[in-house]
Amino acid sequence: MRRETNPVVVFDTGNFIARRKSSYGYDTPITLQSLQRMGYDAVGIGDKEISWGLDELEVELETHDIHPVSNNLIDAETGEPRFETYRIVRAGRLKVGVTSTIGGSAVIPSTLQEREKIRLDDIVIASREALRRMEEEKADLKVLLAHTGLEKAQELVDSLPGYDLILVGHDGRIIDEPKKEKGVILAATKTRSNWFGEVTLVVDNGTIQNFSGRSWELKQDDGPVDPFLKEVTYTKLELDEQGNRVATKPEGFPKAEQSRAAEPEPAREIAAAFLGGEKCALCHGEIHEHWTKTAHASAFKTIAEGEERENPECWKCHVVGLGEKTGHPTTALEPNLWNVQCESCHGMGTDHVRGASRKKVDKSVCLGCHTEEWSPDFDYDKYLKEITCSAALRHPTG
Repeated sequence: MRRETNPVVVFDTGNFIARRKSSYGYDTPITLQSLQRMGYDAVGIGDKEISWGLDELEVELETHDIHPVSNNLIDAETGEPRFETYRIVRAGRLKVGVTSTIGGSAVIPSTLQEREKIRLDDIVIASREALRRMEEEKADLKVLLAHTGLEKAQELVDSLPGYDLILVGHDGRIIDEPKKEKGVILAATKTRSNWFGEVTLVVDNGTIQNFSGRSWELKQDDGPVDPFLKEVTYTKLELDEQGNRVATKPEGFPKAEQSRAAEPEPAREIAAAFLGGEKCALCHGEIHEHWTKTAHASAFKTIAEGEERENPECWKCHVVGLGEKTGHPTTALEPNLWNVQCESCHGMGTDHVRGASRKKVDKSVCLGCHTEEWSPDFDYDKYLKEITCSAALRHPTG
């Protein structure tokens, strides 16, 4: 895209950081090297970045020349913003102001805020102040990266009419094409790393005359892979062109690597592990998309904002695998395993990867959490219809 005639700016709405240790081998240095190579102009801060640790994150971002912005993430001790509240970047002759905010469905528990010594200011007030300052700097376009989920972002359209574009992150709900509401263009794409959102603006004399856009999934046969990105991802992690771990490298990899990879290796057993719903979505996208619209997808918010947030007995039904090996830890926070996800009911994803049918879910599984004490009005037949996706009915596996 950068090789085309028209100027391009690239943003990320947050949750770009990788887990500290992934079953598939991806790690944070690879993620940050890739963002640096692709030349991101600014990134928002999401719940995964906060959970990862902001002090260490700040060092890593500076090392990789990546520019974070956040208008409502405040240092609780000094009262000052934790990061730059906004940034001005150039797109040809245009000055583009960009800021980000976090809230809505992106819940930051009080325990995490205390650990990181931060507080979250009001989204609307903070975003209005960032807008005012961007206008003072004569920004031609004002962009808000809303790490809030789609529902909250749609509310912001009413409260923040001065923005030209709001890009939505966090919950993975998609808008197939950008739409304009009350003078503000709203766009949202899926949260997985191989999905991108593209918005094209036609600007004349500082005014948007027309716009278009799309959400699209990047696949390996869509075009050539940048040699640097191939080296830090596919070569280092021993992946084929579809991103699968293999012993033999595909054609085009360095000869030295290819010769070593060609040697026979003993079969590697996949260790039993919880993978998180985003991994399941790589194959079961339609089912995952349906899940994002159910109450299960916001179950963690219920416990994080409720009176029982310090009760470990409640947490086990609002996160994946609490206290189990590779599950949600009991002494830390792991956003990838928040909410009632696929593995909460169907069992570890690695069992399915090995070829096993997913765990059959019957009424007894549901009653493990929907007890008489906590869900006195639970109706199995009624609620089963609400959470069951039509795609799952077409392709039963267990």
